[in-house]
Amino acid sequence: MIDVLNSPVTVLRGIGQKRAELLKKLNIITCADLIRFFPRGYLNMSEINPIDTLVNGQTATVVAKISSDISKRVGKRVTRFLFSVSDPKGNILFVTLYNQKYTGEHLHPGMTVLLHGPVEVIGTVRRMESPKIKIEAIPEIEPIYPLTEGVTQVSLARNIATALQACNAQLKEMLLPEIREQCQLPEIHEAFRSIHFPKTMEEAERAKNRFIFEELFLFTVGVRILKLRVRKLNAPQLKPVDLTPFLSRLPYAMTNAQKRVIRECFDGLRRPYPMSRLIQGDVGSGKTVIAAAAAYLAARNGTQSALMVPTEILAIQHYESLSTLLTPCGIKVELLTGSMRPTEKRDLLLRLEAGETDLIIGTHALIQKSVKFKNLAVAIADEQHRFGVQQRAAIQEKGQNPHMIFLSATPIPRSLALVLYGDLDISVLDELPPGRIPVATRKVGSDLEERMYRYVREKAVAGEQAYVVCPTVEGSDDMKSAVDFCEELRQTYLRGISVACLHGRMKSEEKEAILSDFVKNKISVLVSTTVIEVGVNVPNATTMIIENAERFGLSQLHQLRGRVGRGSKESYCFVVSDDKSEEAEHRLSAFCSTNDGFEISRKDLELRGPGDFLGNRQHGLPPFKIADLTRDMKILEQVSKVADRLFEDPSWFILPENRALFISASGMLRSAMLQ
Repeated sequence: MIDVLNSPVTVLRGIGQKRAELLKKLNIITCADLIRFFPRGYLNMSEINPIDTLVNGQTATVVAKISSDISKRVGKRVTRFLFSVSDPKGNILFVTLYNQKYTGEHLHPGMTVLLHGPVEVIGTVRRMESPKIKIEAIPEIEPIYPLTEGVTQVSLARNIATALQACNAQLKEMLLPEIREQCQLPEIHEAFRSIHFPKTMEEAERAKNRFIFEELFLFTVGVRILKLRVRKLNAPQLKPVDLTPFLSRLPYAMTNAQKRVIRECFDGLRRPYPMSRLIQGDVGSGKTVIAAAAAYLAARNGTQSALMVPTEILAIQHYESLSTLLTPCGIKVELLTGSMRPTEKRDLLLRLEAGETDLIIGTHALIQKSVKFKNLAVAIADEQHRFGVQQRAAIQEKGQNPHMIFLSATPIPRSLALVLYGDLDISVLDELPPGRIPVATRKVGSDLEERMYRYVREKAVAGEQAYVVCPTVEGSDDMKSAVDFCEELRQTYLRGISVACLHGRMKSEEKEAILSDFVKNKISVLVSTTVIEVGVNVPNATTMIIENAERFGLSQLHQLRGRVGRGSKESYCFVVSDDKSEEAEHRLSAFCSTNDGFEISRKDLELRGPGDFLGNRQHGLPPFKIADLTRDMKILEQVSKVADRLFEDPSWFILPENRALFISASGMLRSAMLQ
């Protein structure tokens, strides 16, 4: 029997090579691609609007009889057909068709037609220009597909109907009857018919929900299968150690959340298979301490650990803070960056390969082929959302199935995390260290600029420091640029105050020197781009000003705000914007209303969608065709519960009725990993 589903569309009647090339532009290659090319919406012509209720600007559906002769007017480039229709009450609608020669010439008085289009009302006269028209039509719902040149809605729908008929016998149901019944989902054959050719909008919605559920379910099951496979691998099994020497070096007592997450990590590190754990925590919740504790455990077990971070500035800061914490405990901490001199780098790599280095901290330089470990047991990625799937995999390959810890200060809703990181265990730091005062946040316009920078000057004179963040480095007419605005502040509001500029185009040595001076309070005000978004820790900085704040995402604004309020003094964040649009006002008001990173993250995700929020390609976001992770959160939560029950039976995948689900889930996972 021919596998029609996975055959090229040319096996279908009516699709030749030329047509196949057009469909290929829509990423339709096989028959399965064709039947899963879902509508992006529907033209609902099932709700009839009486003519006397029509209002100006409305898009309406009218069923009425042609009540006049058909007037045909032919111009050089335009052929117009003019006529009127009326309902039983005698209400009249005037209609104009442009360049619809075939349809126009088949119209005649007394014929019942369906018209769908925008209405124009002038006084008591109602008109429709270029409506969609159906002759002797019964009201219906018409699917609307994304198109390419040479492919029409009618021809594509015809191809899909042919494909459904040819593939019908080969469609395999992946959802067990009890799942469909519990979640009120139609079976597979009904769902395909209803999503492409629905009789009612309710029918279309049920079919759409079925395919949304199926996509989310397949991916969720796929990542859990991956998690089970990982447990068959052998990893370094780290034994418990006395943490007292490490804890005694901490400048503060750990929070209960930190203690809980360290226990969760250590439990995973003691297992014989590799741990993969995502640690989510708001800005300042103490994720670095968790990384340090894991490195301490690895070193005390005679193994190595690596900490990979997205920027050199952050690598330097981590090196300084972790060296202070771990070196007195006899742990050798070293820093690897792309800007190191060749001789320094060569010597460091030799020590690393010989096992003389316990913890190596670095940027992407850590995943270069020249970097070799003697016995890497723990690999940690800070701000993990900055690294793509392939980069994370590259650091894992540096050891024999090392344990992985991913740190993220960009909290995301747990249900979304379970889809994106379903193969990871998730720990949440939901408690800030005692004594941290919430940062007061205010939205201001540029009309308050002088008053705001007078406040910054007063604080600088009193010995406190400030950040000023600009969206661009230099040269922009409608946005503050770091280089130009830094000079402007030196010449105006902050004359006589130590002001410096920091941005990503600077050489590493220059950035390091400026940041070092800021940490030492030799610089009072640091004008910067978002290069300081993550990791920079200056407890004496109490003011954050974000210029052109409407240009930043909510989570990015929250990261920037997290650079202040790290000490015991009251801190302020000012978001400066003159954008009066409803969207900007809504976003910035939402930001000012809370310091809760998880709530801000939820709103950011809601406003921007997961693609912009995370970056699809960089983060291995699943290649969903119909599911929307922002819109479909309730279905996602439902999927997670169903998957939980499925995996309660460890042998579910060997049952014949689950075979199709197992194969499809594994295939979807592979597809996502290749993104």
